[in-house]
Amino acid sequence: MSELLLQVEGLEIRFGDTTVVSDVDLHIRRGEVCTLLGESGSGKTLTALAVLRQLPPAARMQARGIRLRGRELLQLPEREMRRVRGGQIAMIFQEPQTALNPVMSVGRQIGEALLLHSGLRGRALRERVVELLDAVGIPAPGRRAGEYPHQLSGGMKQRVMIAAALAGKPELLIADEPTTALDVTTQAQILALLQQLSKQQDMSILFITHDLGVAACISDRLAVMKEGRIVEQAGCEQFFSHTPTHPYTRKLFAALPQNMQRSRTTAVAEPLLEVEDFQVYFPIRKGILQRVHGHVKAVDGVSLTVRVGRTLALVGESGSGKSTLGRGVLRLLAPHSGRVRFAGEDLHSLSNATLRRRRAQFQIIFQDPYASMNPRMMISDIIAEGMRIQGVRECTTRVTTLLRQVGLDPDCMHRYPHEFSGGQRQRICIARALAVKPRLIVCDEPTSSLDVSVQAQILQLLLDLQQRHGIAYLFITHDIGVVRYLADEVAVMQSGLLVEQGPVSLLEHPSHPYTRTLLDSVPQLPGGVA
Repeated sequence: MSELLLQVEGLEIRFGDTTVVSDVDLHIRRGEVCTLLGESGSGKTLTALAVLRQLPPAARMQARGIRLRGRELLQLPEREMRRVRGGQIAMIFQEPQTALNPVMSVGRQIGEALLLHSGLRGRALRERVVELLDAVGIPAPGRRAGEYPHQLSGGMKQRVMIAAALAGKPELLIADEPTTALDVTTQAQILALLQQLSKQQDMSILFITHDLGVAACISDRLAVMKEGRIVEQAGCEQFFSHTPTHPYTRKLFAALPQNMQRSRTTAVAEPLLEVEDFQVYFPIRKGILQRVHGHVKAVDGVSLTVRVGRTLALVGESGSGKSTLGRGVLRLLAPHSGRVRFAGEDLHSLSNATLRRRRAQFQIIFQDPYASMNPRMMISDIIAEGMRIQGVRECTTRVTTLLRQVGLDPDCMHRYPHEFSGGQRQRICIARALAVKPRLIVCDEPTSSLDVSVQAQILQLLLDLQQRHGIAYLFITHDIGVVRYLADEVAVMQSGLLVEQGPVSLLEHPSHPYTRTLLDSVPQLPGGVA
């Protein structure tokens, strides 16, 4: 049995009189991948930050011990602890865009870690930066070292974060939800990379996630957290091959889309939204005069149909053009060419005044509910805003009804967005979309960053509303499990093109290689459950 690397005993974290982490015992052996599994607010990230002694100032921590290779970290002076951080224990954060400095090249940011922990300078430092970028699979690492975070894709930014974390040759890598917002193919690449680095460098990983599929792919051992306590621990094989012992763990399994049941109707439905040869191009401008030298073909000749009371899932990787298509068909972006008919009416022939009146019939739910709401407006005003624009009276009564429909207490209408959880905010955005009684809602990744149980609640809510009001959905996502549960039809996009479409059953026998690649990248639970 390998050496015991990290021991956490009796960890407790308080904010004032509130205990948020209680009596946590955790151990990790050298070369082991240990996963902390649980929903937002369960205490996973706080537990990891406690190991690094980087809790928020308001937090109060006590523990019987936090030891790295037998060395008590709680007794180290801050100067010694700074050497441990990055040198012996490194951390990858959930959102690389906010963790990376936007005004520094990625090479310089990795170089800072090297300078601090290895003392390299000059040419030796630059060569080591390129080696690290190459080790994490960044193409053309010499050129990429001089680029800035905004020039890289989400997957490459996450790889840069991993390279910076590896700069100090850590014994323990803490990965805090590093694949949550990534599409399935990029997620598969990052998980494979972490496993490879763990084996090559005999490095332990504390992996934090709420995704059971991801946990099954990467873990040697799992610890399930609920409300600040570890309620179940087991080896990966044992965890997935036996019925979970704790009710909370069983609840997580039941909330997986593939374990949820729904009935589908086979009745033929009328077309509601018809898109023909739709194109959205973005100009490439160069020079002092900013002349157009070409175009980025974000959406290139897409045709599809969304039927009354049905769900069409639009699937593809980040950058495939899904969101651009969704915004384009609603005339939130100007198309290059193509036709969009809604209930037989050509939307792009309408005047602005007529279009404004028609907008009551089609709405959109964005991926990030917090960013899509005005933080200075109360919930009642956010939901009622569209009704007032459309001239609807008795807004307060309607807001009360809508909040009840989406499972929220009407008494919360005078609160602000920051006072709600992520799942509650998404329910508020759904209420806002429903306020003007639309016939079609474009759902742009509305569940991608939600916990599995909250995701299950939102999906069930969308289905209930569809059955009750006959609403059609254009559902944009990269989550194949959600597609299989929610969708009636599916369309697959790659690089602005629609490569395959048909009933949702095509996912069982896809004909296009790209669709097969997407399906092969989906994390698999033991036993073949996707």
